[in-house]
Amino acid sequence: MSKKPQFPEEQSSEGEFKRQGDAFRVWVTEGGSSGFPAARGRFHLYVSWACPWAHRTIIVRKLKGLEDVIGMTVVDPIRDDRGWAFRDGPGHSTDPVNGFQFLSEAYRATNSAYRGRVTVPVLWDRETRRIVSNSDDDIMRMFNSAFNQFTQSGLDLYPVELRQEIDQLNEDIY
Repeated sequence: MSKKPQFPEEQSSEGEFKRQGDAFRVWVTEGGSSGFPAARGRFHLYVSWACPWAHRTIIVRKLKGLEDVIGMTVVDPIRDDRGWAFRDGPGHSTDPVNGFQFLSEAYRATNSAYRGRVTVPVLWDRETRRIVSNSDDDIMRMFNSAFNQFTQSGLDLYPVELRQEIDQLNEDIY
């Protein structure tokens, strides 16, 4: 009896998991040069307690003191065939920003042709009503620097002198 892989389109013929790339990689910048300026209340983070990659963004948001700057909603940790769902329950809730039932709706709102796997974390722009990023690495870096004007924290979690080492470690782990 063979077991069907959870994400068959990401499995090689030899059975190796080949992770899909991040689909949305726009940057929020302090001055807005990207078209997405850092602003209090403009961005919202969608996460799951079941995803260790999402935890990284939750931790950086907390360490940088951005809880009042960037909203956060937690999806139901039990993902079914329809994907990550917004449901009321202990530690998770419905979507207060868009009223989405499933996170896949955010992906389709951003790109109606999107057919890849729906992942967390997601950084959502409330103004343009689209996903800015679903890359945990990028989101952490944006939280670390683009929102400094809104925080009292002088903490730098991505110092220049350690970036090469941090990037290599992230690549090895991921």
